[in-house]
Amino acid sequence: MAAPLSEQFAPLDRAWLNTAHQGPMPLVAAAAAREAIEAKLDPRRMSGEAFFQVPAALRSSLGELVGAGGDEIVLGNSTTHGLNLLAHGLPLRNGDEVLLVEGDFPATIYPWLPLRRRGVRLRTVPAPSGALEPEDLDAALTDRTRVVCTSWVFSFSGHAADVSALVDVCRQREDVAFVLNGSQAVGARPADVYDLGVDALVSCGYKWLCGPYATGFAWLHPALVRRLEYEQGYWLAQVDEIANPPGRYALRQDLGAAAYDVFCTANLSIFPAWHQAVSLLLERGIDEIERHDQALIDQLIAGLPGGWSLRSPETGSRRSTLVLLEPEPPDTVARALHRLDVAGVDAAERAGGLRLSPHVHNTPADIERALAALAA
Repeated sequence: MAAPLSEQFAPLDRAWLNTAHQGPMPLVAAAAAREAIEAKLDPRRMSGEAFFQVPAALRSSLGELVGAGGDEIVLGNSTTHGLNLLAHGLPLRNGDEVLLVEGDFPATIYPWLPLRRRGVRLRTVPAPSGALEPEDLDAALTDRTRVVCTSWVFSFSGHAADVSALVDVCRQREDVAFVLNGSQAVGARPADVYDLGVDALVSCGYKWLCGPYATGFAWLHPALVRRLEYEQGYWLAQVDEIANPPGRYALRQDLGAAAYDVFCTANLSIFPAWHQAVSLLLERGIDEIERHDQALIDQLIAGLPGGWSLRSPETGSRRSTLVLLEPEPPDTVARALHRLDVAGVDAAERAGGLRLSPHVHNTPADIERALAALAA
């Protein structure tokens, strides 16, 4: 039997149950980051090959993570990088429409707002259940809808959307691109983009993928890439080596999604560490990680003390790894957070509720510590 994945993380005196905000880096990733810093102290240790090998290795691992080829991956520094690329690159015209979800996380909304200046209409679809529902999407679609953008798991409710059902609704209309923000899902549940049927998946890398901050990626369906009207000319993506000038200065047409990478993809201080974190998750298997995480959620919900109610789903496919709780008066979220802090447990307040989000670094003992503090 494989050793618990928690052993791959630094031992802490506290229980970090706030992965939905930041995931801790595993030890192997921290070692890669330290090695990169040491190399920068002595630049002779920075090889020219690394400028190409680092992004190539990371791109390949991220492709494996989402069931796609590495050439379909855009390397970024955030969720916003991919959404901003789509907002400004898709051929959206005056009178076209983008559907967003009411109450979605700001990162899913703000990249689209500048389109209003181009006459693109932005509409929000209500999500009273905590996530976008297929019937609500179907009722909201019009013949002017060109893009639907939604989170997979909603930060403020813990509800997971039925992505395949939403995609099916979009496929009943022509020319509607389905864009999924997977930042609160990728790394905690399997995310095969071709099985999901989405046109684009964007995600940060510092939550459930346990990478450093300022990491992210996007997967774009090749057909969607061909529709993009935006071009960028980042030099390092265009050349095969840096020792000599190219024979001809011209934009390459064979880069695929890599043509839209964030600049400085040879981020030798960050990307090697993130690659190690992603590789560790892949080695263990996302299916096994999902079972581990969901077992912790089972334990948390089953042991919930009196005086607390569950806002997020209790069972089923709509349940995520984000648990939102509400206290009964006279208890408050602020008091509960204080008790948790004193007990050595870190959680968060979101949308007036208490949010706990365990991941691979956590153990059942962490959940017991949290439950004891909530019951105090």
